[in-house]
Amino acid sequence: MELLQDPPSGFDTVVKAYEMARHLPATHKLDLQVGLARGGTLLATGRLDGYRQVALFSEHLRDAGWHEHLLGSEVDMHGCDLLFSHPDDHEDSRMADPSFIRRAPMQLWGEQLPATT
Repeated sequence: MELLQDPPSGFDTVVKAYEMARHLPATHKLDLQVGLARGGTLLATGRLDGYRQVALFSEHLRDAGWHEHLLGSEVDMHGCDLLFSHPDDHEDSRMADPSFIRRAPMQLWGEQLPATT
C-alpha cells in the first residue's frame, strides 16, 4: 500500500488487512485500484487482483468503521475502483439518518397501547 499522506491513528490495522488480502490467491488478475480517503483527500492507494482479495479487505475495513464507495457513487473516487472513507468522516451520519429516530410507543399507538391476548 502506497501512503500519500500522513496516516491516521490505527492505520496499522488497515495495512495488515491489505497485506492479508494480497496473500490470497486470485484466479483472475482484475488489477483493481483501492483507495483510502479522509476529509476528501486521498490517503493511500493499493492494488488488489481478485474477488477474494477485495472481499477480505472490504470486510476488515467495514468492521473497522470505514465506509465503502463504489464507482458510480456521488463520492469523488480519486481514480480508484473502490474507495474507503475514514470513520471520522461519517460521525454525524447516524444522527442525520431518519431511520435512527425512534418514536416512543405512545406516539405510534395513541394514548393507549393495544391489548395483547
